Amino acid sequence: QILFTQPLFTPKALREQLVQLMFEKFNVSGFYDSEQAVLSLYAVGRISGCTVDIGHGKIDIAPVCEGAVQHVASKRFEIGGTDLTNLFAQELKKSNPSVNIDISDVERLKEQYACCTEDQSAFEAIASTCQPETHTLPDGQVITIEKERYIVGEALFQPSILGLEDYGIVHQLITSVSNVASEYQKQLLENTMLCGGTVSMTGFEDRFQREANLSASAIRPTLVKAPEYMPEDLARHSAWLGGAILAKVVFPQNQHVTKGDYDETGPSIVHKKCF
Repeated sequence: QILFTQPLFTPKALREQLVQLMFEKFNVSGFYDSEQAVLSLYAVGRISGCTVDIGHGKIDIAPVCEGAVQHVASKRFEIGGTDLTNLFAQELKKSNPSVNIDISDVERLKEQYACCTEDQSAFEAIASTCQPETHTLPDGQVITIEKERYIVGEALFQPSILGLEDYGIVHQLITSVSNVASEYQKQLLENTMLCGGTVSMTGFEDRFQREANLSASAIRPTLVKAPEYMPEDLARHSAWLGGAILAKVVFPQNQHVTKGDYDETGPSIVHKKCF
């Protein structure tokens, strides 16, 4: 038996191809899939809320009502961790012009050093107050890291840094939820969950909540706190953990797609039993 996490906006045809592959190629006895936003909320004990998922190559904002993603209000932005890594590489090159840094090293440096200032004013003032740090690369080269560490997080709140004419991530969340029926908006915004490795950046959650508190929205987003029994890096693996929780329910209770279901109906059965 197997459960798949399904990215936002996965085409119906792709879901059908996946269930067909599992039954006809791998001979599984049971199949289920669920959207990543739903599973991430399960991981923190919610069935309604809104996820902000900063992935490797995209940012997904997905309102979820009673376990169902509201696709009409969901948004995807084609920027993600890779773009932030490339931005960090460009900034490091400016301050260390004689050093060639491998992109895999930049990725590790980003995870180690990137952080957020408490607000935009603090970011603008950081150039004169930031203390430089030196770091020795695996090949022995030494680089200096100063204000570059702050620009990575700031780009999520000021996309113009990446050359995008768009609003920051908090504004995008509020706009997304405003497209859901008004009676659900309070519940969604007050159960906002941040997902993805990028959100573990030092200061990111505090900055996000600060920006949310300053928003003009009548209902301001509030971040969900993970249960104490969950691992510290929950945000990075939330869909997987939610999937583990769901698998303990759907398979024992026979809510999944069985081989018999598949043989009787074909691949389209996935749309009737997995939602």
